[in-house]
Amino acid sequence: MKRKIIEIDEEKCTGCGLCIPDCPEGALQIIEGKARLVSDLFCDGLGACIGTCPEGAICVVEREAGPYSEEAVMEKIVPQGEAVIRAHLEHLLGHNEGALYHRAIDYLNANEIPVPPHETPAAPAACPGSMARTLPGGEAAETEQAARVESALRQWPVQLTLANPAAAYFDDADLLVSGDC
Repeated sequence: MKRKIIEIDEEKCTGCGLCIPDCPEGALQIIEGKARLVSDLFCDGLGACIGTCPEGAICVVEREAGPYSEEAVMEKIVPQGEAVIRAHLEHLLGHNEGALYHRAIDYLNANEIPVPPHETPAAPAACPGSMARTLPGGEAAETEQAARVESALRQWPVQLTLANPAAAYFDDADLLVSGDC
């Protein structure tokens, strides 16, 4: 099946391992000094690991890959304890993956594993960079508003791969991306 999944550029990867903790599914390991995707089965393709790679060696691509299995991920992470389960549930909520979240909860309930307390979709989740946000607007003219409103951009680099293309702010919008190094 064709789906989104991460890809690691071996030439850029230094094997620092910073991406490993940001993969709640445990799909990454350092093998022979490089980060490796150990199984298509474990990668949800949401790209939580992208933001921590200092070399820019990880990206999300669409390719033929085995189907993602939430049940296989839960089997793998449950033995790691409550904190890992919590991080995974918050990761799913942070990416608006309600169906996968409910499959994870069903797995926990079916195996009589307590669902750990975790942040709900209304609260900030594990991946805030991917959450859709709308800046409040007012009745003032754009130039007047621009003069009194400080820029809301606080984190660089902006990673467009983490932007949800279904977010409301993209509806009927033209997007121009430019950069100056």
